[in-house]
Amino acid sequence: MDMEVFDIHLHVGQLFEWSPEAVRLWMDTGPYRPLIYDDQGCLVPDKFCRVLADEGVTGGVLLPEYSPETAGTMPVERCFEVSERFPQFVPFGAVNPLVHDDVVGEFERQLALGVKGLKLHGVHGLYLVNDRRLYPLYELCRDRGLPVMMHAGTSIFPRTKLKHADPYLYDEVAADFPALPLVLCHGGRGFWYQLAEFMIIRHPRVHIDISGLPPQNLLRYYPKMERMSEKFLFGSDFPGVPGLKRNVEALGRLGLSRAARENICRRNALRLLGL
Repeated sequence: MDMEVFDIHLHVGQLFEWSPEAVRLWMDTGPYRPLIYDDQGCLVPDKFCRVLADEGVTGGVLLPEYSPETAGTMPVERCFEVSERFPQFVPFGAVNPLVHDDVVGEFERQLALGVKGLKLHGVHGLYLVNDRRLYPLYELCRDRGLPVMMHAGTSIFPRTKLKHADPYLYDEVAADFPALPLVLCHGGRGFWYQLAEFMIIRHPRVHIDISGLPPQNLLRYYPKMERMSEKFLFGSDFPGVPGLKRNVEALGRLGLSRAARENICRRNALRLLGL
């Protein structure tokens, strides 16, 4: 690799907090599970960060999740177990209106701990991102300039439903909150790539993260990637990725300009996070 990489899509959590299906269908698609957990299934921050450094990642965003019916519950505290020792990794918060009775109060608790943004996973959490219970969160994040990441694509996990991944839900939120920094994680993965690309054209504050996508197909999914490189963010979906460094190297073979690759691999994320 010929440039530094900031990975905006890194998952944390103890191995036993993930559902067996998540481990089998997602985490075990890559080689990283035995490298980052101890014999009891606890994430070891030193190992986690050493593996990422070996893959060329110099920083990133750490994502918790509250999806007890599908993926599991990886509480926000797991982010701080890593970030307090390795501050190049930025903790995000997460809520689920089916888990947290007071989503605003829970997110304010997480903000007090030090999270720098919000991740919503409606597909695994089994809720709609245009649920009006979430709108006060969008107002809060808009007013503070905090980015909101949303899983925008299909999932193969059992018990998930495609209606929770409907891209028109994300468009509604972006239209209702035009000043909200919004990231479409996985960029419409499955069959909504064209709509996701249209959304970054239509909405000035909407971005796409390319986590979970085969990099060799990116220009087929997003023909305007070079011209709109300031709207794309590198993410890996670590540790459930076949090869993180391999993905970055494949990105480098697409024929994008160096400036575009620098935008995607690092600059856009730092700008979005105010770093």
